[in-house]
Order: sequence, then C-alpha cells, then structure tokens
Amino acid sequence: MNATFTALRKCREICAMYGGDINRPDPDKLYNMFRDDALNIAYFLARSDGLISETELRTINTIFQILIDEDILKKNFGDDIVGQNSIIRRVPEAIKIVAKSEKNANLGGKCYLVSTRELLDAFVLISNVVINCDGHRLQYPVMLLQHFTNVCIRYIGQIEENDELANGTAEYKSNAYGGHIPGAVATLSRANIPGLEEEKREYEKNNRSHLTLREQMEIENATLFSSESSVAKKSVKQILDEMDGLIGLQSVKKEVHDIVNLLTVQKLRESHGLKTPDISRHMVFTGNPGTGKTTIARQIAGAYCSLGILKKGHLVETDRAGLVAGYMGQTAEKVKEVVESALDGVLFIDEAYTLVSDREGDYGQEAIDTLLKMMEDNRDRLVVIVAGYPDLMEKFISSNPGLRSRFNRYIRFEDYKDDELFEIFLGRCREQDYVVDKSVYKVLKDHIAGLRKEEGENFGNARSVRNYFEQVISNQANRIVMTMGDEASSETGGNNGRNTLMEITLEDL
Repeated sequence: MNATFTALRKCREICAMYGGDINRPDPDKLYNMFRDDALNIAYFLARSDGLISETELRTINTIFQILIDEDILKKNFGDDIVGQNSIIRRVPEAIKIVAKSEKNANLGGKCYLVSTRELLDAFVLISNVVINCDGHRLQYPVMLLQHFTNVCIRYIGQIEENDELANGTAEYKSNAYGGHIPGAVATLSRANIPGLEEEKREYEKNNRSHLTLREQMEIENATLFSSESSVAKKSVKQILDEMDGLIGLQSVKKEVHDIVNLLTVQKLRESHGLKTPDISRHMVFTGNPGTGKTTIARQIAGAYCSLGILKKGHLVETDRAGLVAGYMGQTAEKVKEVVESALDGVLFIDEAYTLVSDREGDYGQEAIDTLLKMMEDNRDRLVVIVAGYPDLMEKFISSNPGLRSRFNRYIRFEDYKDDELFEIFLGRCREQDYVVDKSVYKVLKDHIAGLRKEEGENFGNARSVRNYFEQVISNQANRIVMTMGDEASSETGGNNGRNTLMEITLEDL
C-alpha cells in the first residue's frame, strides 16, 4: 500500500509541474482530474465481477484517503461500467493534458514521455492493488485493466512519435483496429478538435462500438491467435523447447512431456490402423497463484494443435464471472457463448472451485451442468483445463460425478523456490531492457524472499515478483527524474543516458 501513496505523491508533483498554464487546468484541478479517473477505474475493476466487497471498498478508501460507501461511488461513476463512456474505453484527461504539455516541454520531436508514463504506471499500480486485495486475482478484471492500459499506451506512443498529434491536427494511424486507435480517437473526436471531423466519421464507421466489451476482446484474441506470433503455428519440438526454457516447474514439464509423448504415439497408432484407447484430454491444474498454470495451459494448447488434435489451438481464459449470471436461464447462455468461443482450442477456467456454492439462488451448478453437456457434445473439438488451489479443486471435482469421470489427470504446480523467483525477476529485467547491478544481488534476493513472508497466504509467486518488478522500475523512474537537471536531461541521448535508464541500483529496491 505504501507504493500507492508514493505514486500518488509523485502524480501530484507531475500535475504541479504541468498544470497552471493558460491553456491547462491549475495544478490542483489537474490532480483532482487524475484522482477522479483513478478512483473511477478502481471502482470499475472492483465491480467487474458483479459486486464490490468490503475489502475492496476498504482498500479504495485507504488508497485515496477518503470515507465513502458503494452508493456514493455508484452515484458519482454510474452503474454502467462497460458503457460507451466507461473509463475502460478512453484515455483519462489528465494523461492527455500531461502528454501534450510534456511533449511541448521537450520542444517536440520524438521523445519519451517519462511523466506521462508515470501517471499511467500509477493507474496500473492502484488497479493491481484493488484487484489483489481480496486474495483472488480473477482473470476478467486483469483482462479489463490490460485493455485500458493498451488504449493509453497506444495514445502515448502516438504523441511521442508525432508533433502534430500534440496539437490535435493530424490523423490517427495504427496497424490495428482498422487503422484507428480505440478509445483515444473517440475521446479526442468528442472534444471537437479542429481537423478531426472527417476522422471522427471514419472512426465511427469502422469501430466496434456496437459490440460488448467482451465481444471486442474476443475479436482481439482471435486476431492474436491468427498472427505469426501464435504458438499454434510452432512445431511440437519448438513448443516443448520453449516450455523447458521456463524457470522451475520441473515436475510439470515432465508431466507435459508424458502427455505429448502419449498423444504422439496414439496418432502414430491411428495412422497404422491400430486401436487407440479413449483417453480424456481434460486436466486439473492445482497450485497457488502465480505458479505458471496459464502459461503451461497455453503451451499445451499449442502442442495439441501441432499434433492435429485441435484445429486452432487457441486458449480462452475465464472464471466464475465469465460463466455465471445473476438470473435464471442466463448462466446457460453465458457458458454456451464461452465454450463456443473455445471450440477447437482449450478452455481454461481459473478458480473453478468458485462454481460450487451452497448459497441459495446461486447458479454455479447450472454452469457446471451446462459445461459438462457441452464437453460431451464437443468432445473432439474442446479441451478443458480447470485450475485452482489443491484442496478446493479436490472439493470441486468431488461435487459432481461427471466432473470426476472427465477430469482424471492432475498436474501439481509447486511454489517457486526463492532462487527461482530471483531468476524470474532477472529474466523480467532482461525482457524489458533493465540491468541489475551485481553488487545488489544479495539485497535483491533478500527482498524477493521477504515477499513470501510479507504477503503470507496472499503470496502470488511469479505474480508477486512481477508486481515487485513494477514497483522497482517505478522507484528507478522516480530516482532518475528527481536527480535529472537540465544538464543531465541533455545527456540522455548518449551512452551514459542510456545506461542510466537501464540500470537498477540499490536505491531502487
């Protein structure tokens, strides 16, 4: 939680730096605009599963140092969290104002908008705290946050690259979404910026505003899986080699190799006209959060496709919120829609045990019954992987004889060891062009080992390391900006500037 307070203080400093010009709001108003949108998205994510818990409400109040209830949030931000003007679909005003001001402060030209990206980092940090506060990180709010982040990153990237964009006079271009940036274009067009009327009409003609948010994301996923980067286009050997290169997970890797070997021989027997035993391909993944279950599920989907068992080999992730509705008859329809989107691929149901409930009026059992029927009806076109905590998953499987008969292969995901978590952190740094000074390795290892004790039952393994990584690079950004004078900023184009931007020091930990 301390990280959020630090981030908010930094955002206030940024608003003070870029607010107050004749064409911009004063610093306090600009900061309030930022806080309002940050509070909006926090409420949005908390409500995305259909309700806001006491823990989520308390977390929001603590972060923003306020005392409000759900009714006040609903009154201020509305109940239509996926509407056309939802925060998830647009770039916050504070980000747009700071982006243009920071661009002008850099005298135009291509530049990296440090302060603007720090505002976005604050949105992401606050959102992750809210998503994690209940101890359950559901896939749906994570997907929504990623959608929002992508919209903002595309917008910031366009401003960084194009001088005219900062003045609102150029066309918006992108290779995705039919040549338009979703959310950002719509928001800017509504602002009646001169020269964008034609762009606005073209955008409205081509965008997907008539679709629900989930339908839009399914289209994006379909595009992703048809691209050259799709794991489904890799050979079985490539997929297994990629999996073997992952840190840890030794017992899991062996299990996957065993599965692939069995299916490979079955395909060979089939090609020679020999009988092949009917073996269930559905699986149960048990383990704590952040132990690589989704990653391995994606590898299995690709391997099944390469073996010719599945035509597409894509992975559709869902959870209780994506399957269970609040009214009778709606749950079956939701399950059908999700399953149909996963046909010829793998359906991955995270925290599947939450479908089992003793509460009166709960429709989790309807979801299970519908899922089992569709699994039977599409047995050659669908593989289902259910995942969750070991004890709770055993209770889930035991709740229905149909589940026990279909899910008979278990793969246990052990927690990562401290050394493995350290390697995951270093790997994350390499991926994102950061370098950790070897002199701080010991301190870094101690910090990462301390996450397990600090978070207790809420420890998220690799997920906690990723969150810690985000905190570290945020600290690094604060350090660089706070120590950057006019002379230092003029050197950022040289090798010394590049090294400074890459290096993580003891102060950042």
